[in-house]
Amino acid sequence: MESLRYRRIMAHLRNRTLLVAALAFTGLLATALGVYALFWAVDFLGAPTTQSPLDLFREPGAAASFSGLAEVTVGVLGIAITVVAIIVELAAHRYTPRITYLFVRDPVNILVMSFLVVTALLVLWVEMSLYGQTYPQTLVLVATGAMTASLLLLLPYFAYVFDFLDPTRVVHRLQRRAQRALKRAVTRDADQARQDVIRGIDQLGDIALNSVEKDKAITIATVNALAALAEDNLDRKRSLPEAWFETATLSHEDPDFVSLHSSVVDALRDRRTWLEMKVLRQFQSVVGVAVNVQRDVNHLVSIRTRQLAVRAAQIGDDHALQLLLRFMNTYMRAIINARDVRAAYNLLNEVRTLGEEMLHANREDRVLEIAAYMKFYGQLAFAANLPFLQETAAYDLGALLEIAGAHKSGCHDAVLSIFLEIDREPEEGAAQEASLRGVRKAQAKLAAYYLSQGDAEHARRIFEDMRRDPIERLRSIYDELSQIEEPEYWEVSDRGINFDWLPQDQRAHLDTFFGWFRGPAA
Repeated sequence: MESLRYRRIMAHLRNRTLLVAALAFTGLLATALGVYALFWAVDFLGAPTTQSPLDLFREPGAAASFSGLAEVTVGVLGIAITVVAIIVELAAHRYTPRITYLFVRDPVNILVMSFLVVTALLVLWVEMSLYGQTYPQTLVLVATGAMTASLLLLLPYFAYVFDFLDPTRVVHRLQRRAQRALKRAVTRDADQARQDVIRGIDQLGDIALNSVEKDKAITIATVNALAALAEDNLDRKRSLPEAWFETATLSHEDPDFVSLHSSVVDALRDRRTWLEMKVLRQFQSVVGVAVNVQRDVNHLVSIRTRQLAVRAAQIGDDHALQLLLRFMNTYMRAIINARDVRAAYNLLNEVRTLGEEMLHANREDRVLEIAAYMKFYGQLAFAANLPFLQETAAYDLGALLEIAGAHKSGCHDAVLSIFLEIDREPEEGAAQEASLRGVRKAQAKLAAYYLSQGDAEHARRIFEDMRRDPIERLRSIYDELSQIEEPEYWEVSDRGINFDWLPQDQRAHLDTFFGWFRGPAA
């Protein structure tokens, strides 16, 4: 629905651009005719013999003035070609060389340039015809009209070119071409359609990479376009022919597949996920370039990947869902390696949200898988000396468990076991105090939630896990959780929440939970 609305908006903008160009042409023509008619009336209406304006073009004496129009016409053509070539080259250099391909195939550009060339030739040939015994008045009128149209077209055409090369419009055109090719693959030549779709994805990927550090808005538009194309593929996959999913040529020709092992390429064919792999490869490249540079772009990539995973789950495409989950893990690994805490913080939020979506869809197997990933990457971040991310993973797992408990999900206890192990290193080692306190606060918050729901059993499991902690640490955790009154964090952040805040009905149970430790709440 969102991509359909976007296509309608862009189609409306394109139609409006053509309408504005037509109105500009008409306005210039009307202005020129009005000025000419006004001063023609001043000169000729009071004359003894009144001539119509067309009579002036029928006189052989007009040949002298017409003879210089060939140079003017060629000059107009030269100006148009020079200006357009410079603009197109600059746009191609900034975003992608494939803009040139789009430009030369655009019907409006072909029509205008063809008209200017034909006009130049026509005026040249008419000028050569002026020196015969018969005055070619019809040719002169036609050539004059064509020359007039050429001059009037110049400014509206430049406006159209600037609009055509607007990066957002270019992105939309590439998206629309690829989606049309995908639709065509259902009933026509699947091989040619696949080549067109691959070309479109590559073009969009080039624009995304080239604009990351130059124009965030264009990168965002491109990421959205790639996501819309991937969603279209998910929705049409069942109606696509078998030839569409063949990957033999991709492993030899496509740069996104040549490095993959043959067994992986064969699996993409069998699982029908080569297009998802192609799009997600572009996302992976964008994440690699945007890390520590454009965190909002990486957040959007995470959001779109999560939304595609939800769509795959809705239509029952488990292979696509698995691939999307793996790419979210790949993003996380790259972000942690780059030590981009904020990007990882945002990505964990999307992973947790995906887990919640899987709970609503009764996909408990995927919820367990996601919880295990959150634990693993929390511990990986801790090993990389990024303890805040381990704390964030703990809070997100706690939030996921609250929903699992409310839904009485069968995977709840297994996820709780994962949650209680997140602060334990895969190998023996001492945990940093700040990270451990953050994890313990998340666990205490979940225990307060359980008690507010009358679930003392699961709260006791958390207590058993925490009971050997130093009393001083427990007391400080209790003090912090009981004193936070504001649910929103006091700085601007993407989530906007305060991890340590508890609703009043849950805060009331902190005394009960910490009372089990015999002393920290007293």
